[in-house]
Amino acid sequence: MKRKFCIVLTFMFLFMNIVPIAAQEISLPLQSEAAILIEENTGKILYEKNSSQKMYPASTTKILTALVALENADLNEVIKVGNEVLQVPLDASKAGHNPGDEITLKDLITSLLLPSGNDSAFVIASHIAKKITGNDSLDINSAITQFANMMNDRAKEIGVKNSNFVNPHGYHNDNHYTTAYDLALITREALKNPVFREIVKQPSANIGSESNPNQQKLSFRNRNLLLDSRNSNTYYPYATGVKTGFTDEAGECLVASATKDNLNLIAVLLNSPVDVRWNDAKTLFDYGFANFQFHQVAKKGDIIDKVYVDKHSPKGPSELEVLINEDFRGLFHKDDLSRIEKTISWIQEPLVAPITEGQSVGKVTFTLNGEVLEDIELIAKYGIEKRTIWDVMFSLGAIPYWCGGIGGVLILFTISNAIRRRKKSKRLSF
Repeated sequence: MKRKFCIVLTFMFLFMNIVPIAAQEISLPLQSEAAILIEENTGKILYEKNSSQKMYPASTTKILTALVALENADLNEVIKVGNEVLQVPLDASKAGHNPGDEITLKDLITSLLLPSGNDSAFVIASHIAKKITGNDSLDINSAITQFANMMNDRAKEIGVKNSNFVNPHGYHNDNHYTTAYDLALITREALKNPVFREIVKQPSANIGSESNPNQQKLSFRNRNLLLDSRNSNTYYPYATGVKTGFTDEAGECLVASATKDNLNLIAVLLNSPVDVRWNDAKTLFDYGFANFQFHQVAKKGDIIDKVYVDKHSPKGPSELEVLINEDFRGLFHKDDLSRIEKTISWIQEPLVAPITEGQSVGKVTFTLNGEVLEDIELIAKYGIEKRTIWDVMFSLGAIPYWCGGIGGVLILFTISNAIRRRKKSKRLSF
């Protein structure tokens, strides 16, 4: 008997340990050391793996470089390339700029992002730093320091907390680091810029001008192979950007974006094994598109309830239709849609007339798994007047009181007459 009881208890404990496993604890088959998937418009995290771990960003740094450049110079501004390009390390990626070349800022940013030109990064840092300081003789090292300070300041404005940038290109430096989460925040901000968005989605680009011989004509293919329809192994039809990166210390890195069914996703993959980042990105995107969607939980003007109003006038309605006063649309895991709950709280119970049209009468709280998602004000669809003393006196409900009152008066009148007759008959008997 004791043995059977122990076996039953064992199964009970095993069952108790299995049940609490949550859906968000899903583990995707990613080989990248750190990863994150967010929805661009909301910033909501859909999946993460070591997303707060300190990592080296390599050339994904250039996302922030491009953002700082776009916000501090004019797109059509013509920039003259200086000797700063001669200081690019020999093993670094280059776009092909030469001292004396003239190039517009837009073409320079295209050269920075598609072929991942470290020479482009040097030119941008030098130009922007000189422009901001007003010092045209600023040497390249001072310019890079100035520009890196601008990068860090801009990153902090975005909300980045665990990153530090010391150069505009991402060539390895032990003190140049970020996290997958921080890089997702930076990318989300950069994608708000329509020019940045346009550049990073191009599979290829041509720059230069026929009219100006100093504007060298160059052709680039985007290193982001998710955009390359010629390669079926890496191509992802919904990809829209963003940037690759690689150093020996950082490993292969990828910041990617994709759009499908009104969902805009950003994936960050850091320190991926060779040629794995493309499939890791596809795995993240497929997971996001398959499991998440925007859902209209509440719509402004919808009737959410109909409630009795105390002390209402008999000339009008006795019940009030209550409206939701704002939209609530959110991004949810599809499995969570049926678990969204709502609770209504009234300013008083019961509601008491008078009530005016549009008056706040309470709020509705939407929750998911005990977590508050949104509080929304509830308002009256129409007004309800308060009953007056005359309404009370002449209402159907007052009839018994009227009957009782009239009956009482008649009884008193009858008794009074009877008393008078009695007194009169006594006087006559004398």
